[in-house]
Amino acid sequence: MAERKQVMDIHANSGGITQAESNEQQRNWNDKMWSVKASDSLSNYDPTRKHLNFEVAKGGIIQPIDTSKSIAQKMAESLASRGIKDPNDRPNVRRRQNTLAQFVFGGSRERMLNLAFGSQEVSLEKGADNSHLCKTKDIEDWAKDVYDFVAKRFGEDNIVGFYVHLDETNPHIHCSVIPMDNGRGRISWRAVFGKDKYQMAAIFRKLHDDLEKEVGQKWGLERGNDIAVTKARHRSISEYRHDLISEVTRLQTTKEDLLKQIHRAEIKLKGISTMIANLHTRKEEVQEQIDLIARQFGQDGVDNADLAMQMSKLRKEMESIDEKLALRKKMLDDANSIITEAKQRLAEMKYEHSRMQEVLGEDRDLYSIQLQRNMLATFNSMLVSSLEPLTSTFTDRQQEILNESGYSDLMRNCNQIINCAMLLSLGYIREATTYAESCGGGSSPDSGWGRDKDEDDDYWWRRCIAVSAAMMRPAMAKRKYRSR
Repeated sequence: MAERKQVMDIHANSGGITQAESNEQQRNWNDKMWSVKASDSLSNYDPTRKHLNFEVAKGGIIQPIDTSKSIAQKMAESLASRGIKDPNDRPNVRRRQNTLAQFVFGGSRERMLNLAFGSQEVSLEKGADNSHLCKTKDIEDWAKDVYDFVAKRFGEDNIVGFYVHLDETNPHIHCSVIPMDNGRGRISWRAVFGKDKYQMAAIFRKLHDDLEKEVGQKWGLERGNDIAVTKARHRSISEYRHDLISEVTRLQTTKEDLLKQIHRAEIKLKGISTMIANLHTRKEEVQEQIDLIARQFGQDGVDNADLAMQMSKLRKEMESIDEKLALRKKMLDDANSIITEAKQRLAEMKYEHSRMQEVLGEDRDLYSIQLQRNMLATFNSMLVSSLEPLTSTFTDRQQEILNESGYSDLMRNCNQIINCAMLLSLGYIREATTYAESCGGGSSPDSGWGRDKDEDDDYWWRRCIAVSAAMMRPAMAKRKYRSR
């Protein structure tokens, strides 16, 4: 008998749902984007089955997927209607909180295909025509049971997305839930999913057990192994592998960037410490002069008015030194905080990166992506060094075009701009801004920054690079870059 395991994957989200991710879950794509997704060698999207996708709306209503509002908009409206604040929606948030739990529900492929299509023949060959298929009532009822399971535990008002995909190799559900501490009326991941990894693991295990008892057994799905809760190697949802490879690549870049950030902060820390030491030395010298003048007051043959003038100048200098010391000490504290936070994030990144690589094992696609990334960096370096001697021969208009496109910045600072552009493309706007600041820049995209609904990949990436180039410019030359 074929394996019939249930799958429940839980992912904490502190960065918010990007427009691209929302479009993915809602299948809010035009024909061109469908063509791009269908041709992706790492995915198994079937455009001939897209009409079978559906969502479960409030009240357990089965309906076609509503794309009129993104998941982020639905979340914002849900919070606003209850007078609840998003803790990450504040200026200068230094440590973002997990404000969304993203679930994926599914099961072993054969059982899920049977639930979705019954005895109908389904071809999983890439490019196959499955337009004849109809979804069964069973898949709708299973989805409603999962919806009820989530609503019962986390509150129906906190479900801001519940989408069922039948257009991939394995039918599955994407569910987004706001972790709400109902007692305090605020978002709190710790209150819902545990204060540490041990509590979290126990809560996840119980959720997995309860899912089997309340839903799985009814639909012929057994409890999955514990590792399935935390991104198992045998996870049957086809898109997980693609997402995992992308995440491992991003974590690798983040690790490298954090190491650079720590190195720069440590250099800055050393410089500030030297300045503080010099100020203390000067303060001692000034204090000695003040003490000397104080002893001379009233002595015979001494010009008391001149001494008073000297004393006044020295006390003003002492005040200036104290002000500089206070400022440098604050800078020292800030640099120490940056280093401490970056090292903490680095430890988390290293652990997560190591764990995900362990899950993937010797994955050829991951190796290929890393190779491609390194080769692209080398290519960019070669291109820049080849064109740099020619720039002096360009006309003013040609130079202006290069400046407006961001290419001039790329020639000077290619790798850092690409790293920043990658963060922007993933929707990590705050992280991109922080990264730019750590590299000497610091401007940010406008509040309307994001990918447009019908924007193709090439144009979107060009915009990310151009914005990143503007963000990375030195503070004296920085300017706000508009999204249009």
